[in-house]
Amino acid sequence: MKITLVALLIAVTNIAIAQNHDHHSGHGKQISNKAESKIKFTPTSDLKVRMEKILSLMKELNPKKDDVKVVKSYGDKITEIVNDIFKTCKLDPDADAAIHPSLGLILDGASDFKNGQYESGHKKIHEALLGYEKMFNHVGWKH
Repeated sequence: MKITLVALLIAVTNIAIAQNHDHHSGHGKQISNKAESKIKFTPTSDLKVRMEKILSLMKELNPKKDDVKVVKSYGDKITEIVNDIFKTCKLDPDADAAIHPSLGLILDGASDFKNGQYESGHKKIHEALLGYEKMFNHVGWKH
């Protein structure tokens, strides 16, 4: 009886923990686990446009990376785009869950940019864009 009760409590606790879905930052740590999946989701046109904009901003920023003021402004721009993705892009639940780790990591990187930390921000956003590439079948994506 005790073993059954303990097993039941463990199962219920694990389900409750698995259902915890704190939004946005902190999801980056999940990319490596989810990215190993062979499933590729199809992004909406809204998501594609915004992810391409983030990639474009990263390419624009590279030659300006030594200008802290510019780096900070790009952090704001990238944050705006990610927030717009959260507001406007409607994905099916599985695709939505798949994109959140990448978006969380992009927000973490943008936060680093806002603090003038180009290298750490770039690394996080680069990793997030690679995670997006692994999870989504974005035709024409060139990262």
